[in-house]
Amino acid sequence: MAVALLGVLCAQVTLGDEFRIGAQGGLPGWTYDVGVAALGESTSVDADLEPSFGVVGQYILRSGDGDDGNFYVGVEASFGAENASGMDGLSLLGTRVDVLAETAWVTDVGWIAGFNLGETAAFGGVGDLKVFGSVGATYAQGEIGVTLPDLGISGGDEGKHFGVKFGAGVEFDLGASATLQVRANYAYYEERAYRDQGVSLDVEPVAFEVRATLLYRVDPCTLLGC
Repeated sequence: MAVALLGVLCAQVTLGDEFRIGAQGGLPGWTYDVGVAALGESTSVDADLEPSFGVVGQYILRSGDGDDGNFYVGVEASFGAENASGMDGLSLLGTRVDVLAETAWVTDVGWIAGFNLGETAAFGGVGDLKVFGSVGATYAQGEIGVTLPDLGISGGDEGKHFGVKFGAGVEFDLGASATLQVRANYAYYEERAYRDQGVSLDVEPVAFEVRATLLYRVDPCTLLGC
C-alpha cells in the first residue's frame, strides 16, 4: 500500500535534474577542546581566522522542469583546504606543555534542500532567490604539535576526525548558467587521542563557518553522454 501511494505521488511530480560544479571560499572559526582525562587537565584552543578554499559539486532534483519548481533536493560533495591553527598551554605534573592545534583539509558529503522565493534583483540583474538547508557528514585532517619548553623537546601527531555538519543559507541566480550560494555552517567532530612525547591528548574540534560558493550549471547529458 505504501509503495503504491509513493508511486502515485511520484507520478504527480515532474522532476528536473541539474548538475552543478564550482568553487567555494569560506572563513571558518575552529575551536579545539584539548584535555588529558586521566589528570583532569583541559584547555580550549581557538584557531586564528584564515580563509579556506575548495571545490564543490551538486546534483539537484527540482519539483518541476527546469527552473519552474518551487522545491529542490539534492546531494553535494566538497573538498576544502584549510590553514587554521592556534596555540595554548597545559600544565601536566608541574611541566608546561604547549599545544599547537591545526586543521589541514576538510571534505563534506551531504544533503541539500531548498525553496524558491521567486524573482529578486541581485547583483544588477533579476534572478530567483532561494533559501536552503544542508546536513551531512564531514571529515577533517588534524594535527597536534606538542612542545615541552622546560625540557627543550617537541613533536607532533596527526589524525582524522569524523563529524556532522549543518548549514543554512540563501542562493541567488546569476543568469541562466550560474548561481551563488552564501551559507553559515556549524560542524562538530568526534574526539580523538593524539600521542607524542609521552603525552596523550584528547582533542575534539568544532567549527563555525561562513561560506560563499559560485556554481555553474552543467548539462547532465553532456556529463553522462545521453
